[in-house]
Amino acid sequence: MNQKSKHLSSFKPVSEDFEFRQFPFYWVMRLGNKYTHQMEKTLKKLDLNITGWRVGMILRENGALSITEISVHAVARLPTITKHVYKMQEQGLVKIRPREDDGRVSVVTITQQGLDKIESVIARTTKVFDAAFEGITEKQLLELNELLQRIFLNISDD
Repeated sequence: MNQKSKHLSSFKPVSEDFEFRQFPFYWVMRLGNKYTHQMEKTLKKLDLNITGWRVGMILRENGALSITEISVHAVARLPTITKHVYKMQEQGLVKIRPREDDGRVSVVTITQQGLDKIESVIARTTKVFDAAFEGITEKQLLELNELLQRIFLNISDD
């Protein structure tokens, strides 16, 4: 066993010295689920769910996107995003129109009502962010984001 493999062995489920509390995905999943539960409490009061929140934030950041592009950013199944986008359109939160150069592609934009709802959620969930990153420096947060992005890109879609 080379030095790198030996060094990482306690993190790998296949290893004899594996410790599940040292498995990074154990913590990633726990963190993701805890964040989701905290967000759902607030979102429910605002008649929004986590998928609608993600769609709204993606559109707020990126402007007009196709439903496929939204699903890629959200790392969610296309049928799930499609269903939520059409529900959001019924609520007046987004508008859907055919792409000018290819009518088969649906382009989604967030409405002012949608932006207002997302801004309301942001205002009401700031305490979740503040609590989560208590005692963490900007440098640490940037390093965390860099590591998470590298791991994400390392995982192939094969």
